[in-house]
Amino acid sequence: MRDHLLSVFDSITPINYYPPKLQVFKPEHINKFRKLDEVGEFTSEFMLVATELIMIQEKTNYPEGSQTQKLYRAFGVKDRFSVIQKATWRG
Repeated sequence: MRDHLLSVFDSITPINYYPPKLQVFKPEHINKFRKLDEVGEFTSEFMLVATELIMIQEKTNYPEGSQTQKLYRAFGVKDRFSVIQKATWRG
């Protein structure tokens, strides 16, 4: 899912309308991640949709921003502390 979300980030473009519309998500994307629904609190569908909306917001409000991208890149590569630090950094 991490790699999929990183490719979504690369595909997202800023918007100038409200409410935002999903640009990449398709219901069939859920099938690939359905097994993840067995663990955790949120479904894979929720994670895919919510993350895409966050990415649209970041690209719209901070066109040069990439905090979400950096956070997802850190998953599976960095230790847990490094990921939490990226998610909570306010500098």
